[in-house]
Formats: sequence, C-alpha cells, structure tokens
Amino acid sequence: MKLKAPFYPWFVLAFLITNLLHEGGHWLMGAALGLEMKFGLNAVTYLSTTEAWQRALADAAGPLVTIVQAVIAYVVVQRSASIKAFAFLYAAAFMRLVAGLVSVMHPNDEARLGMYLGLGKWTLPVLVAAGLIVLAIKGSKRLQLTWKDHLLCYVVASLAVSIIVGADRFIL
Repeated sequence: MKLKAPFYPWFVLAFLITNLLHEGGHWLMGAALGLEMKFGLNAVTYLSTTEAWQRALADAAGPLVTIVQAVIAYVVVQRSASIKAFAFLYAAAFMRLVAGLVSVMHPNDEARLGMYLGLGKWTLPVLVAAGLIVLAIKGSKRLQLTWKDHLLCYVVASLAVSIIVGADRFIL
C-alpha cells in the first residue's frame, strides 16, 4: 500500500470541502441571479421562484466548480505526485459518479441541465463522471497506487459521502 493512515483523515476532509465548494458554486450563481437560497452540506434549496434558465445556470455552477477542482488537483498530482491533491481529485470523481447514479431516482445537476439543453437525462452525468474518473485513474497511476489503496479509498469515500449526506438531513 502506498497510502498510509494519515492520508485518510485528509481524504475525508477533502470530501467535505468538495461538497462545500460544489454547493457553494450553486449558491453563488443563485445569489448572483438574485435568488434566495438555503445552503447545506449536500444541497442548496431554492427559497424563491426560479425561471428555468436561472435554475439551469445554478445547476451547472456546482458541477463546474467540481470539474475545475478536479482539473487543478490532477495537474498538481501530475506535477508533484501529491497525495493530498489526489484526495481532491478522487473526491470530485466519486462525488459526480455517485450523484449520477442517484439520477436513476432523482435527476442530479448534470441530468437536469442535460434535459434543459435537450441532451437527455444521461448524457452529461455520464460525460462528467467518465471524464473525472479518467483523471482519477491517471492520477492513481502517477502515484502508483495499489488495488489495496483503491479498495480502502472506496470504503472511506463511501463512508464519507454517507456521513455528509446524513448530516445534511439534520442541518436542513
């Protein structure tokens, strides 16, 4: 194993920060459009009436922030083999994959945006998740991570997301 125990608390923090940045993207766009909203760990709730185009822009802002985060993290991983940057890269990829899977029951940001743009429910979730997963795999190869590292990352990521989503239910 390449990743040691001190990595995992950082990894969990990267998931929390990733969620906050993602939801912050939604909130900032909504605020810029004059919308009243409530900010949470895993969701932004619109308190004012929205036009379809306003909702589309606000929906796009969260994933855009997450994609930018992933690209920056990927560049840092490639340049300096930073495991801390890898935590943010993995968190972005995992978050958008899980959000895409949830679209089966409740369309995520990319799914709603895709439907608004006439691209269908699955085009953007698949493209975004696949693109971020490719970056995470390339970052993993740069760090020469083992299958044990990947397995533990998956387990910790699953727990981190579960905790964040669960905690959000109590906050909102």
